[in-house]
Amino acid sequence: MSKQLTFIEKCLQVLAVIQMSLNICSQLIILPLLLYITFFTKYWLFTLLIVLWSWYDRETGFKGGRSVRFLRELPHFKYLRDYFPLELVKTANLDPKKNYLFCNHPHGLLSTASFINFCLGTSPRTELFPGLNFFMTSLDVNLKYPLLRDYAMSYGLISSSKRTLKYLLNDSIKGNVVILMIGGAEEVIYTIPGKNKLILKKRKGFIKLALNVGCCLVPVFHFGENDLFQLKEPKPGTWLYTVQQWIKMKTGAVMALPMGQYGLFCVPKSVPLTTVVGKPIHMPKVAEPTQEQVDHYHAVYTEALVKLFEEHKYKYMKDPENSHLEIVE
Repeated sequence: MSKQLTFIEKCLQVLAVIQMSLNICSQLIILPLLLYITFFTKYWLFTLLIVLWSWYDRETGFKGGRSVRFLRELPHFKYLRDYFPLELVKTANLDPKKNYLFCNHPHGLLSTASFINFCLGTSPRTELFPGLNFFMTSLDVNLKYPLLRDYAMSYGLISSSKRTLKYLLNDSIKGNVVILMIGGAEEVIYTIPGKNKLILKKRKGFIKLALNVGCCLVPVFHFGENDLFQLKEPKPGTWLYTVQQWIKMKTGAVMALPMGQYGLFCVPKSVPLTTVVGKPIHMPKVAEPTQEQVDHYHAVYTEALVKLFEEHKYKYMKDPENSHLEIVE
């Protein structure tokens, strides 16, 4: 009986993780569906209403979003944490009277750990960080297209644009945490199991923004994120490579061929995931920071991130002695 129960639970875990993957890749489903309804059915009026609503409500995704608590707390999401399993680790207390920019690394293929820990209701984030409100950013494209934007916002996603971050992190609001993937979708190509390659050298906009609003920077590292999928890169010169580059140019997203559990693209490997939230770096408020100031705090942040990784890799990496952060860009 116990073996049967274990098998059923494993099936539920796999189904939950497939649904999560489809949530994150929802644009691959929703946009073709809308096109089909518009041009191949008699329900084109539905699409028109959705477009009008999206135009009327166009600013919501740039001003905190509109999450649906019921969707974020669906009971089957508890199986997600057990599938990997997944852990959220706090290294310092955070004052709810301040605002924080959680700088997440690495992006991985789907930002799985970030999505589960900072969007879904099964996360212990509210117990670990009481009094704080969490907002996870996403590509602007997910907050612009009809229906897709409403679906993304229902899970707590907001735009990653500068004006959105300034709106949520300004002095008039306290206790906000904005989750930002520093490497962005461009970092997807460095999703290599056992490796920790980051795009950080050329990412200085988040430093300038933090100085503008005077919020705290918090380094966050997801151990195991790059181990969830093995990416198969299309060869240059092939039609698939051409399609990949076109999608990247148009949307900012990087298309790759992921291989996960059981060789399936939509099922990440069942490996331990641990999100470690570092200590806050307090930033001064500077309306017009100089390049020297930006470079200085970028160096301070980089040092804090490397220190966070080195201090925790012995507990969460399989080969800690040979594991180091590689800041490639």
